[in-house]
Amino acid sequence: SFCTLLGGGGCGGDTSSLMGAKNSTQVAPPLRESDIEELSRHTHYTVREVVQLHRQFMAEAPSGFIPRDDFSVLASAMGIRDQLVGKMLFSAFDHDGDGFISFAEFMSSMSVMTRGTPDEKARFAFNLYDINGPNGRPKGYLTREDLRQVLASIESMLGSLLSTRGQQPSMDQLIESIFTEMDLNRDGRITLDEYTAGAKRNPAIVQGLALF
Repeated sequence: SFCTLLGGGGCGGDTSSLMGAKNSTQVAPPLRESDIEELSRHTHYTVREVVQLHRQFMAEAPSGFIPRDDFSVLASAMGIRDQLVGKMLFSAFDHDGDGFISFAEFMSSMSVMTRGTPDEKARFAFNLYDINGPNGRPKGYLTREDLRQVLASIESMLGSLLSTRGQQPSMDQLIESIFTEMDLNRDGRITLDEYTAGAKRNPAIVQGLALF
């Protein structure tokens, strides 16, 4: 199921009616051998894994696409009930911004989340947190308000867990620590290059933002 694919280990709700499509009456054609090999080259999955994951994907989304609304229901069934976190995840998966997640987009994002290099994960995380752009699309930098919204959502989702971890920095303290470490030109914005470089210099500084 998609809950297993997304690393949830199983959904708490009924997802049997999930996964509409751009056109629900259409069934996507099978993957060509060249498509499978290309996906394997551009992800951290073997050819065999691509085939297995595609079979699972198509069992849930026969059209080959996951619409935004169905993804929201899926996220809720997995326990991700914070709307902002669901929106962030969908936008990070929906690379071309067309409102649907294709199998290739799904594979690319899952590959980074589960097996990505530190640089790949840093880029994915940056894109995940880059909210509040025009029409909900990325704007190319992070602001303090972006981080404040992300942290508030993480706190809402993981609050009871965080409270058991002992002394934690306040939200404002964590934001200022991140900006001190990463915003080297002090313009109030963190670019992708600044974020990836900062995460590499001090991985611990971004652990408070970790969603995966």
